Amino acid sequence: MAFCPLKLTALGPGGEGEQAKPSPTPVGSGSGIIVRADGYVLTNYHVVQESDALEVRLSDGRTFDSEEHEGSVEIVGYDEQTDLAVLKIGNGKIKDLPILPFADSDKVKPGQWAIAVGAPYNLDHSVTVGVVSYRGRHDMRMTSYENYIQTDASINPGNSGGPLLNIRGEVMGVNEFIVTGGGMSRGSVGIGFAIASNLAKQVSDNLVEFGEVRRPFLGIGMQELSEDLKRQFGVERGVVVSEVMEGDPADKAGIKPWDVVLKVGNKEVGSPHDMLFALLHQYKPGDEVKLVIDRQGKRKEFTVVARLRDDGGDRIPRQEKSRKDDTLNDLGLILEETDKGIVVTGISPGSPASRQDLRRGDLILEVNRQRMKKIRDMDQALAGTKNDMAVLYVERRGSKFFVPIRTGDGGK
Repeated sequence: MAFCPLKLTALGPGGEGEQAKPSPTPVGSGSGIIVRADGYVLTNYHVVQESDALEVRLSDGRTFDSEEHEGSVEIVGYDEQTDLAVLKIGNGKIKDLPILPFADSDKVKPGQWAIAVGAPYNLDHSVTVGVVSYRGRHDMRMTSYENYIQTDASINPGNSGGPLLNIRGEVMGVNEFIVTGGGMSRGSVGIGFAIASNLAKQVSDNLVEFGEVRRPFLGIGMQELSEDLKRQFGVERGVVVSEVMEGDPADKAGIKPWDVVLKVGNKEVGSPHDMLFALLHQYKPGDEVKLVIDRQGKRKEFTVVARLRDDGGDRIPRQEKSRKDDTLNDLGLILEETDKGIVVTGISPGSPASRQDLRRGDLILEVNRQRMKKIRDMDQALAGTKNDMAVLYVERRGSKFFVPIRTGDGGK
């Protein structure tokens, strides 16, 4: 598959001096992927974010410089939450650039060949070869939506935004960052990360069509099921619904807290990450999303009409104390009643509550599916605990989640 590797240079303001117009200086450089024949280029947002002007140089010698020719390189859109951006080169006059097709990153397997192409340290059109080390890496704390392919193919500064290819010349990922060695070294130590192609393509398509990314939103909070929670909910896998936003699509469809999502569309889910990317890859705002739910041992199907995600902030509830402390000795909890539930005002050191990371200020909304209004309600709910393991439904700073807490034998 023929394609046209490119180098991208971000230019900033020129230095001070007596010149009438100071020359711009490079503030960043990287690589890119031509995704459409009419001049659309995918790259990393961090490559272009500090730029006043942009220069793109193709392997066939053509150069596009927005400083010299207005409109020759334009930022179509960017997405900080995935560190991706789309540019358009050629002022609308290009129609026949060679492009790279995208692979299905969900089918990538560790051990497959991986080929990184880019301009590391300004060495244009460099190619390095390695293997896929891991697929689906997340929780790297680099961006909000993470789905990385890890590789030992050498990736260095300047490779950012370039393709990670399979042996068929298909894009498996967009090279983004590396883990470096100690000291002053910034070079590759064989641990590099590329944004998985399915995520990159979804973002790229949105940026080309809308100039922004339009993500589907159901209006739920999600929590991963620990082994203790799996036993209490009676499921082997799934994602528990910890919160349903009032008036949002899931609420309108009848989804409730304590429900366990087993499938999104035709895809089984085992973690919030699975569920999030099942939504992102299969649906867009306005689509009907089919969910298979386990509700107290019974399977139910729901249809939720996704809305456009607005990324609004969390709602933080106001707490009001109403009566004197009481203590649940077995769990190590000191509690007060409020108009929104029962608030934790103290934790005994070394207690079951402290081991489960309950904190002062937490609101206990439900215990074993029973709503809490008075502290005596908690005593009654705990009496129905199964397998010496109670499940508390807790709210902390606007987020709701489940906490399994052992009650038998002093919580040991």
